[in-house]
Amino acid sequence: MVAVLALAGMLAGCSTQGQSRYSERDIGRSSVVEFGTVIQARQVDIRGETSGLGGMAGAAAGGIALSGVGQGSGNAAAILGGVIAGALLGSMAEQSMSNRVGIEYIVTLANGTTVTIVQDQPPEDRVFQAGNRVMVQTSGSYRRVLPADHLPTQVNRPAGITVVD
Repeated sequence: MVAVLALAGMLAGCSTQGQSRYSERDIGRSSVVEFGTVIQARQVDIRGETSGLGGMAGAAAGGIALSGVGQGSGNAAAILGGVIAGALLGSMAEQSMSNRVGIEYIVTLANGTTVTIVQDQPPEDRVFQAGNRVMVQTSGSYRRVLPADHLPTQVNRPAGITVVD
């Protein structure tokens, strides 16, 4: 059980991407940015992924916990029961730790397209409301909604660049 609790503590410390937190794989990659307006935001439940480590740690803890019960075939049955029960409990604990709350945004982009984007919502990140101007950042198939109220609504063509048609 100690192993399961230790694993749960490690998983709780895992961070998710947010508005100001990027993953290692995002470094040096460009993203396409589109501007839009939030139409609706709602809280959603995100079912996290499990690695199987919770089940393995639970199985080990359950087998060890019941290794002193009974003798002979009774001991083997107790260990097997502990392994099975521990694996189930450990797997359930890991799943519970990886589940989280997120936000689903419906955003109408400047080109008229409306998209939905579900993203993690760390407590320190701003929750956008209907009517907020936002930036939708796209990198491959990954998208995130970021604040845009600090950005200008109009910019001049960069100096030194000539577009030839």
